[in-house]
Amino acid sequence: MASLRVEPDGLEIIVPDNTPLVRALWQLGISVEAPCGGFGICGKCKVRFLSGNIPKPTAEEQKLLTDADLKEGWRLTCQHRVEGKATIFIPEESRPSIAQILTTAVEREADLMPAVKRFTVFVPAASTTDERSDVQRLLDAVRQQHGLNITSASLPLPVLRSLPTVLRQSQEVTLVVYSPEPERSFVLEVKPRSDSARPLLGLAFDIGTTTLVGYLIDLETGNELTYSARLNPQVQFGDDVVSRLHYALQQPNGLRQLQQAVVKGMNEIISECCQVANASPTDIYELVCVGNTAMLHLLLGVNPEPIAFAPYVPAFNESVTVEGWKLGLRIHPNGLLTTLPCIAGYIGADTVAVVLTHLHEPDGEPIVALDIGTNGEIVVRHQGQYWCASAAAGPAFEGGRIYQGMRAERGAISQVSIERTDAKVWLKVQTLGGNLPKGICGSGLIDAVAALIELGVIDETGRMSNDLPEWQDRFLSINGQKAFQLVAPQLSERSEGIVISQRDVRELQLAKGSIRAVTEVLLQVAGLGWDEVGQVIIAGAFGFFVNLRSAQRTGLLPPLPLERFLPVGNAAGAGAKLALRSVIERKRATELARKMTHVPMTGNPAYEDALMEFIGFPSF
Repeated sequence: MASLRVEPDGLEIIVPDNTPLVRALWQLGISVEAPCGGFGICGKCKVRFLSGNIPKPTAEEQKLLTDADLKEGWRLTCQHRVEGKATIFIPEESRPSIAQILTTAVEREADLMPAVKRFTVFVPAASTTDERSDVQRLLDAVRQQHGLNITSASLPLPVLRSLPTVLRQSQEVTLVVYSPEPERSFVLEVKPRSDSARPLLGLAFDIGTTTLVGYLIDLETGNELTYSARLNPQVQFGDDVVSRLHYALQQPNGLRQLQQAVVKGMNEIISECCQVANASPTDIYELVCVGNTAMLHLLLGVNPEPIAFAPYVPAFNESVTVEGWKLGLRIHPNGLLTTLPCIAGYIGADTVAVVLTHLHEPDGEPIVALDIGTNGEIVVRHQGQYWCASAAAGPAFEGGRIYQGMRAERGAISQVSIERTDAKVWLKVQTLGGNLPKGICGSGLIDAVAALIELGVIDETGRMSNDLPEWQDRFLSINGQKAFQLVAPQLSERSEGIVISQRDVRELQLAKGSIRAVTEVLLQVAGLGWDEVGQVIIAGAFGFFVNLRSAQRTGLLPPLPLERFLPVGNAAGAGAKLALRSVIERKRATELARKMTHVPMTGNPAYEDALMEFIGFPSF
């Protein structure tokens, strides 16, 4: 066995020899940044070995860390395993703070018709003249008093075991019933009416690649009681879907580890919500979950290999309902988890939830919906038809693979603007929380590149030019790459200041070019031009915080009047809440999914042509 002590936390853990260092830290409840998925290419998971078994530096570390750092014991957590006894120090910059997680959204109302309902039933006592079983008397009473046809096969074993005692305590009982459709009803709980004063609750979950958000809903009033959010614990296995799929397929027990990680995060949200609402997790009878196709496979512990390789056909696209306890979820013992349907390997239930919330009327004006993140999803609605596709944008919009990129956390540059006086032109930056800058998030990256294009520092091809005399002193060389200094060292937390490298610009070009190219292809398939599009809906955290003019200047968004763009926030979470509150909306989600036509981009010549056209920056 190996021993690891972590400073300044003062925590210790005993783990088997050869345990990955990242895994040992997560077992202690300590997370470290791993944007590259643990491949040793970002250098953001730095820790310092203070004593004990100090591992030799790897080739990757020798590339990313200075000789002085290596001599002082600095290493990358993703490169090492716990062996023997060691004490390490984890600096603040290596620890992801809780990101600025978007929980709000533009929502729409729906009539309250939840799948889980509670009924009061009077059950006649057994007698010598009425020898029907307890089950039969109960089911007959439910049918006569509430019109529900429930079969004995729908009674869970715990309900069956408790029924004799309950019916002999009280002839008036409370039934909790799950009825996703009029012809299908299942008993979840039977209690004496006097014992049934507890709330009837459900949770809507948005299971994102980066974040988890849960909304606690009172199923009898429809009111949202509270919400909770956190980073998806799966980030320890990689920041993007592809990294996690590789981990699930290549590591022994990898799929199980990923499944347990996301359930752990969900259970933490369940616990937090219940504490705020003064409720018990056993008051939660149903979870409705949305997420991309890979996230739902990992949640259910379903082999995701079909998504990882062509033709990228998932194991399931349909809505799935399972017993929560089988996944390790701490809710009511008979509580259920339901997912909304997916469309394809990379078009998931989160996209269906966006459509359910904002594109549910098939006969409206032409609309384009963009959900921009690590994986961008685009939907075009026109004349009652829906076309959709995914764009492999990569993590640039969330700060991944950017030299000083970071999530939207305190200290992240989120806005950059050009300020002018008669005598001077300068760049003004704003950070989240007002802290000194320590990196740049996705919205700040878009602003920064847009500003540098305007100043002539970056040309239409994306190439940085130091030919402008007034900006020559801002250019540096970072790892052999040309870089522009946005913030001087004395005004930031970094000794080199805050910079944008040539490689960062290329990463942004690939990300925005892919999103725009997919959108253009879908418009072609739908027979639409931008002048015919009535509205562009932008879902997700990035769309909520990004400067629309900067997004247009970089070519991510088309040059339409700004009033046609509608940032809607966490539309995936809003769709999950709709489906939790209403079985009619749940059915509508299934119908919408069937109407959505997936347009593959892999090997699509139209996409390749559009990508070449839009990978540069517009000249207007």
